[in-house]
Amino acid sequence: MGKKDNNERHNIDAQYIAEQRTVDVLRMLREYSDEYHPVSKSELLEYINTTDNPLTLSGTVDEILLQINPAEYTGENDDEYRIKYDGYDKPYEDNPLIIRAGIDEIKKEMRRKGADTEALAKEIKEIMGARGINKAPAIKDLRYIHDFSYEDMDRLISAVALSAGIAPEDKEALIGKIMCTASLYYKNPFYDKVRKKILFNPYSEYSRLYSRSGETEKRIGENVRILQDAIRLRTKVRFYFDHISADKQYIPGGREQILTPYYIVIYNDNYYVIGAWDTKKRAVHYRIDLMSSVEIVRDKDGNPVPMRPMSECKDLPNRDEGWDPGKYMSEHLYMAFDTDDEKPRRIKIRIPTDRINRYTILHDWFGDHFELNEKATAKCDKGYEVVDVVTSPTMLVHWAMQYADFCEVLDKDVREKIRKEVSALKAKYK
Repeated sequence: MGKKDNNERHNIDAQYIAEQRTVDVLRMLREYSDEYHPVSKSELLEYINTTDNPLTLSGTVDEILLQINPAEYTGENDDEYRIKYDGYDKPYEDNPLIIRAGIDEIKKEMRRKGADTEALAKEIKEIMGARGINKAPAIKDLRYIHDFSYEDMDRLISAVALSAGIAPEDKEALIGKIMCTASLYYKNPFYDKVRKKILFNPYSEYSRLYSRSGETEKRIGENVRILQDAIRLRTKVRFYFDHISADKQYIPGGREQILTPYYIVIYNDNYYVIGAWDTKKRAVHYRIDLMSSVEIVRDKDGNPVPMRPMSECKDLPNRDEGWDPGKYMSEHLYMAFDTDDEKPRRIKIRIPTDRINRYTILHDWFGDHFELNEKATAKCDKGYEVVDVVTSPTMLVHWAMQYADFCEVLDKDVREKIRKEVSALKAKYK
């Protein structure tokens, strides 16, 4: 924080407006202070160019604190304080800012014509005497409370840096904007604040959907933005569902789709929207990178068309009833949606105890949503144990064949479907 040059500041107090000083104080507090780095009024004076007068600055700071913060600290409103200072959390009558404001009001009254200065001076003395002080308390250790904590900033920037849904060339600009919300003391290993450059290669983090042109990332990012807007506005969207051609290009589907979107999830690197069709009353899933020409559905007057209520769509998870996204995805392997006859249900799977990675595999696909069935394990052959999962019977067929050397499904209906698939494979690979 550099010192001001008084030779260049002749009569500056007569030249500026109070609003500009307020802006300067807030900007300085935001840039030079945070929860861990307080500043004093004297340090503010070294930076503020709109006054040379410590009393003028002190009054400005006090007025800002009175206006920007809650009137009284209750304990429950701690998060509402944008600028904190020593004693901000004391009872109202002991708050140094309130005491100062009371004394200042009395002093203003003393300057009025005909004021009983002796009585008013006695009133000030009584206020100070009751608190054991001989002058108005100082407002010390000012710190601006930023929108994001250091931990929040770390999470946000890491999420951007490692995101597959943000084009590499857009990451630097976005991280720079996030950094601008913090004080100068905040540092992040991903970004150089002086040179305003990212400190990692944005092309060094890849997902399975990475594309050299960045078109896939842009496509996902734009589609997610529109879908989030639709979810926020509680409206429907229209789009086409594409497929990939032999030359790796997106080929639009021939039929326009209308969907009420409710949730966005990430499953095995792919982004999915969970929603409901206009014509059917059950949940459906769409891969977001395969959606094109996505737009909010509007009526003839340009107003968004309201979404279907969640209550109209059976099998749709309800966020108001403690919906668990991880559980939902484990119940819908490969993010497939089931027919009415094949809903997710509890299924037993036998696995070998000598496979050290057996629970890692289960966790990869079912998260925390599998359980060791001790009763069934006690009855099975030595060297094996039984776990229960709740998932799609149809999709479990494909999963079981993918891990044929690892697991054995014990459900009678699923076993029959697996036998049919194996017979078909034998015919194909005879």
